[in-house]
Amino acid sequence: MPAAVPAAVPAAVPAVPAPQLLPSPQEPQRYDVAKAFGAIARIHTQRTTEPSGRQKARLAAFVRRYVERTQNSKRFTEDNRAHMADPRVVNGFRPLTKEITYQIVIERSKGSRLWDIDGNEYVDALNGFGLNLFGWQPDFVQEAVRRQLDAGYEIGPQHPLAADVTRLLCELTGSERAGLCNTGSEAVMAALRIARTVTGRSTVVVFTGSYHGTFDEVLVRAGKGGKGLSAAPGVMSGMFGDVRVLDYGTPEALAFIRESAEDLAAVLVEPVQSRRPDFQPREFLQDVRDITAQSGGCLIFDEVITGFRTGLGGAQELFGVRADLATYGKVIGGGFPVGVIAGKRAFMDALDGGAWQYGDDSIPGVGVTYFAGTFVRHPLALAAAKASLEHLKEAGPALQAALGASTTAMADELTDWCAEVGAPIAIRHFASLWRVNWLEDHPLQDLLFAMMRSRGVHILDNFPCFLTTAHSQEDIATIQRAFKESVAEMQESGFLPRRTPAVRAFDVHKPSEEGSVLGRDVDGQPFWYMPSAPDAIQISNGRAA
Repeated sequence: MPAAVPAAVPAAVPAVPAPQLLPSPQEPQRYDVAKAFGAIARIHTQRTTEPSGRQKARLAAFVRRYVERTQNSKRFTEDNRAHMADPRVVNGFRPLTKEITYQIVIERSKGSRLWDIDGNEYVDALNGFGLNLFGWQPDFVQEAVRRQLDAGYEIGPQHPLAADVTRLLCELTGSERAGLCNTGSEAVMAALRIARTVTGRSTVVVFTGSYHGTFDEVLVRAGKGGKGLSAAPGVMSGMFGDVRVLDYGTPEALAFIRESAEDLAAVLVEPVQSRRPDFQPREFLQDVRDITAQSGGCLIFDEVITGFRTGLGGAQELFGVRADLATYGKVIGGGFPVGVIAGKRAFMDALDGGAWQYGDDSIPGVGVTYFAGTFVRHPLALAAAKASLEHLKEAGPALQAALGASTTAMADELTDWCAEVGAPIAIRHFASLWRVNWLEDHPLQDLLFAMMRSRGVHILDNFPCFLTTAHSQEDIATIQRAFKESVAEMQESGFLPRRTPAVRAFDVHKPSEEGSVLGRDVDGQPFWYMPSAPDAIQISNGRAA
């Protein structure tokens, strides 16, 4: 008898899971443009106060003039935006000035001059954000790099130029040892790592207004009680548990450092802040040095900008303070990327274990931290650095003294002129660094920089500027003239105020120079002016035409 066939048992039907909802797209994290940190792109998407009819007309005329002059740079930006992500291209974006939001594209340079792809020539005021002290392509750097290019640029093996560069650095700065890397940001990152390794502590003090590069731990702003907060989207707040952010140069900051000294691994300072170059707190720095020396904490001077700009000994020499570690970059590279950590042996030994010899039983006796990089000690950068350091050594302190005197004279002249014509601007400076400082805010004040570019001065909005040994008195006069004419145009257009200018003796019967035409300004006051392009502004007898 055939076996009974069991009744079919329906297969278990798997439960249908509830549909999973994909996370809804989130808006990109925003930031407060007014509190934007460092070199982050400042993008203003909202219109501010509506400009007057006169302002609109003047703005439209200037935009036409600017675009006509730099149309190839604008076309380059438009053609490459899809594949080239570049914060510089959008920095300073405002709906009202959208049509001139692009960088000037430069195709060659030499000395103090740049030439763009439209054929325009500029006196460079930006100078590579401070890396350029000798002008573009100085002959002594070019020759050294060409020689090394022919010899080779091997990455990986040790290179004899590394010894030459570190020896010169120690000789010129008074440091005991020096280590090489690629950028100032890397140097600061390594210095903090060294400080924590040697002290066995974790807390680091930094200061508001200081700039220390692009790695996460220094992209920080002050929260309550000095607690560190993220200064940029994408930087995790957990980075800052051991960072304290204090107001630079204040008694309160000094009191905190004194009270917390035994817990501090390092105090990191930009001795003269590039965003506030006129503030130079000598006594504060000397007090911080005394406190950290007594407590065993590490004092770090970030001399990426101040190093070799005020003298061979940098800000340490200027203020009479010997830091435990100092970081360098920019100037010493001669136009090539380089970074340096230098300082006392007790700290620098944390990179390689300290002293030992061949032929005996000695060993590296110091604990080390992590420090590496593929392009550390790049031979072409080392060739440029050696040439730059030798040039600085040969020139001596007269080089910096002359640059500082020229910068002071230019800054004082422009600041006095602004006071005379009632413009709310001052030029702040330190050594050969100078910066446009706004004494009050106006919605379209940043047009000043575009107007200076339209007059042949290469400058970026609100960045520190620098004079170099390649700048002639004619170059400085060009910068001054472009600044004055741009401020005058801003005032005449209503973008900046003009308050109680000093009264000058004025003779309506005597032209200021041959070919001048007598006219009246927006206040109805007579002035002589030189006829020129329809939208150009001339200066005559201190008034705007």
